[in-house]
Amino acid sequence: MVTESKENYFRVPITMPAEMVEYLDGLGMESKKTGGHKIPNTMIVRCAIRLVEKLKPDVRNVRSEEELQERLLDACRNFKK
Repeated sequence: MVTESKENYFRVPITMPAEMVEYLDGLGMESKKTGGHKIPNTMIVRCAIRLVEKLKPDVRNVRSEEELQERLLDACRNFKK
């Protein structure tokens, strides 16, 4: 497992519903159950943000979490390598 240097990292408090935290924990444990290492929640979130950066979603005039989710789904559908 490659260890990331956290020298330039900032702690960012985020809030989310319990079921999202449970999902992250379960996703992280799935790797361990199948022979890998447990994936920390922070690593999953960092990777998700890196993916969003690559998708370059159109977030102009977004007014709700649901609308943002739809924009992200659109960006996924339209993503070209």
